[in-house]
Amino acid sequence: MKLGPLIPPVIALALAGIWIAKQHQSISVLEDASAALQKHLAAARSSGLDTDPSNSKSTAATQATKNKKPLDWKKTGAQLAESDRNDGMGDLRAVIPLKQRLQAMSMAELIAALDEVATLDLPADSLASLEQALLEALIVKDPELALTRFIDRIHAISRGSPWMLAKLQFTNTFKDWATKDPAKAAAWFDQQIAAGKFDNKALDGESQLRDLFEGALIGELLGTAPDTASHRLGAIPADQRGQFISRNVTRKLNEEAFLAFATLIREQVPEKQQIGLFTRQARSLGIQEGYAGVTRFMDRIAATPAERVACVEQAADSKIRSIANGRKITREDLDTLREWTTCQAPDTTGPITGKALADAMQYGSKLDYAAASELALHYHQASGNDDVLISFLDRVSDREKTEQARALAAKITDAKRREEILKKLQ
Repeated sequence: MKLGPLIPPVIALALAGIWIAKQHQSISVLEDASAALQKHLAAARSSGLDTDPSNSKSTAATQATKNKKPLDWKKTGAQLAESDRNDGMGDLRAVIPLKQRLQAMSMAELIAALDEVATLDLPADSLASLEQALLEALIVKDPELALTRFIDRIHAISRGSPWMLAKLQFTNTFKDWATKDPAKAAAWFDQQIAAGKFDNKALDGESQLRDLFEGALIGELLGTAPDTASHRLGAIPADQRGQFISRNVTRKLNEEAFLAFATLIREQVPEKQQIGLFTRQARSLGIQEGYAGVTRFMDRIAATPAERVACVEQAADSKIRSIANGRKITREDLDTLREWTTCQAPDTTGPITGKALADAMQYGSKLDYAAASELALHYHQASGNDDVLISFLDRVSDREKTEQARALAAKITDAKRREEILKKLQ
């Protein structure tokens, strides 16, 4: 895990990750880091900072030359704490060179600095910001040492603590390590568990950090040692495994791990919880990769008819909402949706189309009722069945229970369903 001194864009990314963590304090939000990164890079450029990676070597060398005298830890801690209080957007001209210098320190220098800082009488926020900056540098050089040194501190923190952000950083560090050397990471983790470092300390009896680490490890082992992943999940009580996977095992699985993921669920998770875990993956893939990604997932796991229907419904729902949050849904969007659902789960096409139209009126760039009902009627006539109209009108809100909605309901050919819908629209 050898990296040179961090260049400004990389530091900006770290700051972006901190900003996001402060807002949501969860693992999943890191998926939005790229947007925040652009914000920080723009701010850096507007301040006249060089963000060109090609200049990183000369920049680092220049800084190393300029910063030969020992750091004033009190001043450095205050500067870093001020930056943290401003969501990582403090004086970038001061913070970036500081972090570059810390990253350029040797292992021995970092350990000596941590020992020295621990003896100083610093304000709590300065101490926390300084230790976390040193921790970032240590992680790059030796993740095992970094995790071992700070495991007690991280495990014991409470919500609102200056160290809350480090829990996120710790989990990502362990996941990174598990990706590169899963056997060694697993051995370290088991040693820490045996030493009581992950004993339950929360009031609810759960060890959140242990779950995050275990989830990260299982997620990585799925692609390299699925039997080991299954063994580790098997140590968790059966009735808790579904929730554990949902909360802690990454949704961004490599395609090669899809089948191992499905096998793990089918063998280890109670049947009633299995489909929900598959649809969670389908939802994520629908947003990230579109319908083709969901198809590959379903094919790779040899989805049963029931699993396929559930995955198609969830993926279609997430994709339509994602589009609607950016712009108005078009007929082309719906044609693409219907073509895909007809190939994957034909019986869902009508109901999904109706729901998609109803959703398009509720989210983001809203489709107006007149346009949505016109599209519903078009697909009703094209398909020759009532599913689109029934699904659409079932979701009509109170303010949309108009004469237009009742006129649309009158087009339903099934007399019983027509009367049921008309009654709801009164």
